[in-house]
Amino acid sequence: MIGKQTKGRGFRKLLDYLESREDAKLIGGNMSGRNARELAREFKLSRQLNSDAERVVYHVSLSAAKGDKLDDDKWNEIGSRYMKEMGFDANQFVIFRHHNTDDDHIHIAASRIRMDTGLLVHDSWDYIRSEKVLRQIEQDYELVQVQGSREKLNRTPSTGQIRRIRREQEEFEQGQRDSPPQRIIKEEVQQTIDRARVDNPQMPTLIMRLQQAGISVRTGWTRNGKSKGISYEKDGQAFSGTQLGAAYTFPGLQKHLGVDYQTERDDESINELLLKPVKPLPVEQLEKLFQEIEHKQNQPQFTPPPEDLLLWQKLHKYLNEERYIPDYIVQGLHYNQLLYMDEQRNILFIKRDLDGSKTGALVWSKPRQSHLAVEYDQNTSTPNGWFYLRLGGQPTSKVENVFLCSTPIDAMSAATYLISSCKGLPPTRTMLIVADDPNNLPMEFLKGFNRVVVAFNNDEQGNKAASAILELLPQGKRLKTHNPDWSQELEAHLKEEQQKQKQLDRGFSL
Repeated sequence: MIGKQTKGRGFRKLLDYLESREDAKLIGGNMSGRNARELAREFKLSRQLNSDAERVVYHVSLSAAKGDKLDDDKWNEIGSRYMKEMGFDANQFVIFRHHNTDDDHIHIAASRIRMDTGLLVHDSWDYIRSEKVLRQIEQDYELVQVQGSREKLNRTPSTGQIRRIRREQEEFEQGQRDSPPQRIIKEEVQQTIDRARVDNPQMPTLIMRLQQAGISVRTGWTRNGKSKGISYEKDGQAFSGTQLGAAYTFPGLQKHLGVDYQTERDDESINELLLKPVKPLPVEQLEKLFQEIEHKQNQPQFTPPPEDLLLWQKLHKYLNEERYIPDYIVQGLHYNQLLYMDEQRNILFIKRDLDGSKTGALVWSKPRQSHLAVEYDQNTSTPNGWFYLRLGGQPTSKVENVFLCSTPIDAMSAATYLISSCKGLPPTRTMLIVADDPNNLPMEFLKGFNRVVVAFNNDEQGNKAASAILELLPQGKRLKTHNPDWSQELEAHLKEEQQKQKQLDRGFSL
């Protein structure tokens, strides 16, 4: 079964096409409309939930292999399952069956806007996920196994290499060799890349992992700074990305293998790695590294609780007016879905690992009584997640200053205090992270800084945590507030600044 996906802006044109084909038949979905006009009107309901979104139309065609025979009910079942496993479990969609080509196929038109939250379905690496879903559907429904694009993207061994493997296999079976045929280096490089990219790393991380595996990497650049190629070398044998297969070229790593690359963010780090490669790891350490990557990838993915959009303005106003947090911090966190209120009227702060992947949440249920935020009861098992915000410098700049804070609201208050003290955003990239548990610190990350500011609240719990963490971080420096917490410290600071301004406005100062 082959799947093809596209995204667009207009439902009506797509629906007219799906309906107008000869022998077209509406066979499924979750919508009540029975023709293009009615369906287009119905799709407007989801559009109203997110009027700012642009590419909201999701169109996928699923084609069966020539040997497969499916009826309408089976196609409807497969189409509905495909949509659910691609993350469209709360979205409008409709299924049409076409017979206008040699291949039996269906078309699915869907809205990318979820009806429960109004947010877009996440589409990162959807081509890779689609092929994984289709391969499983083929097995479960006993359909013809179609070669996926990943297999097609791998270049096959040469005739000479195949002959060598066959000869060595015969020698091994006849007792003339002590070991089975050794995999060709080309296959080793392909397999290593496949293992190194399993968690969709950023490009510099992939290159570093390959260097740790004993594979040298080289890249070329055009005059305007865009990559024009990538090559690999192991044990004296060099291969261009094209020689390994389309998936291993520089664009192919991104399109087919899910490697994350951003020019402004990554190019400097890539150049540093090429000039000063990291040393290869011993075999045991390398295998442990890959196993940890695979284990992390196989852990349950965190699903944040849904937001109650009607409560956002109330939360926004509270943080602005009663907690003195500036609009751009509040709006920025909300825009990135890191701060909101759920349907139980709890304030949610989303935790992330240092690569930005969401791993859990902190729930702040009693903002007028306590700053304490507790773990969301459906967090995943991974400990590598913290609530944090970064400010100052350039968005792509390396973090140079780190503040450890007690709670999310105190991190936001400390950030506001810092901005007020600097009369604007700090000149260097600064990170404020909620990490007051000595057993859950990003130690390797923190060890990379000459100084870490331990800015916990000036209360019994904050002082106790600070003492424990300062023992772990010799470069740590304790920063105590005059007040019990950063929220009160910020309020006192802002009142003092207002008083100074009033005195200046009157023409004198003390």
